[in-house]
Amino acid sequence: MTEVRHLRALQAFDKAASHASLSEAAQALGVTHGAVSRQIKQLEQYVGASLLVRHATGVQKTAAGERLHAATRQAFSALEIGLRNVRRSPNDRSVTVSLSSSFAIKWLVPKLAAFRAANPDITLFLDTNDDIVDFGTSEVDVALRYGIPSWGDLFCERLYDEDLIVVAAPSLVEGRRLPLKPEAIARLPLLHDEFNSAWAAWAQTVGLETSRLAKADFSIGDSAVLIAAVIDGQGAGLVRRALAEDDLKAERIIQLHPTPVSLDRALYFVCRTGEQNRPAIGAFRSWLFSIGAEDE
Repeated sequence: MTEVRHLRALQAFDKAASHASLSEAAQALGVTHGAVSRQIKQLEQYVGASLLVRHATGVQKTAAGERLHAATRQAFSALEIGLRNVRRSPNDRSVTVSLSSSFAIKWLVPKLAAFRAANPDITLFLDTNDDIVDFGTSEVDVALRYGIPSWGDLFCERLYDEDLIVVAAPSLVEGRRLPLKPEAIARLPLLHDEFNSAWAAWAQTVGLETSRLAKADFSIGDSAVLIAAVIDGQGAGLVRRALAEDDLKAERIIQLHPTPVSLDRALYFVCRTGEQNRPAIGAFRSWLFSIGAEDE
């Protein structure tokens, strides 16, 4: 087998080709612009071909550079994955969890004191975003995702089903007898969830003509923000029951009608296949499912 030489130069080339910039490659590697340039020139001399063409705004790959970059990109990605997998030992007592900010704020974080008390040796890191997790390259251990399973060969388990309920601030319906009739709810200012737009479905479920629904003043694309607007008295909202539970208990909001809207989506626990049994992840998973069972 031929010995692979110039690994530092290959790394410098890979970064420069990926960023289309020697300066950005230098910044990524923590070295100087000149060091990256020298490494690439040394590599070009070794392979006997020009790999990058310099221009005013950066660099561009030549045909030979394209071929080499395809190989370096794959090789360095494989190295990163290998190192990450070695570091992710069975005895690791930390868990990085990816979840939406709404779900973190309204559901998980208020419950974490109980998890920490039961598992003081486990450290949780919360990565709050809605981005799709690439478990092949990410540091994330677990993703909590609201949706329909479409996650390939990953381990995926339903945590619980979800539905939407009609809620409002007590001040919005002060003095009225609950539950409100659908016709009375339809005359209230209605707040719409861009992701779970279901007022028409709710109206059909309770036998109300959708034409009688008040026109939405505005739509909100974040569940936690929607609940905040409801608490503020800005209108009635159809909100995810799981995210509203603490505000219902604290009577910051009240349920106006008992009829929910079922959803075709649910909350899922997702991780790399096999890692659901890693002790720290398994402890977090078991705790989540115990909480989910209590909520349901």
